[in-house]
Amino acid sequence: MLQHDQYRNIQDSVDHLLGIKSTIRRKKKTQSERKKELFFFIMTLMEESIVRSNLAYHELQLDLFKFEEKYVQIIDMLMAMNFGEELMDIIGFYLYDRMLEDGTIIPITTEDGQEILLKTPYDLWNLLVAINPKIDE
Repeated sequence: MLQHDQYRNIQDSVDHLLGIKSTIRRKKKTQSERKKELFFFIMTLMEESIVRSNLAYHELQLDLFKFEEKYVQIIDMLMAMNFGEELMDIIGFYLYDRMLEDGTIIPITTEDGQEILLKTPYDLWNLLVAINPKIDE
């Protein structure tokens, strides 16, 4: 994120280049943009948590499942309240079932046989919005 001094430097450069007096205003994010950003942040943290747990299990034979289980259940229930059961199934697939141990991504198959690769939380968000556009409101 740009600091105030960096904005000022940009503004001074534009003023000098164009020979005008300009103003820079920060655009406020819409509720939809904030929701999407928060979703990406949550999905990234969840993925990192799952990877760490898997590493702890495979490298140290340390099973954190019993410790993490309640937290994961709470997060899953909160997401189900927000997105509904149908979309939660897709989110669950993204987090827990889409990737094989060797890193291969398993595509999700639609009812009409189309395969969709969900590589990033952005891909997941776009699929969720395609299924239920109301979540992007």
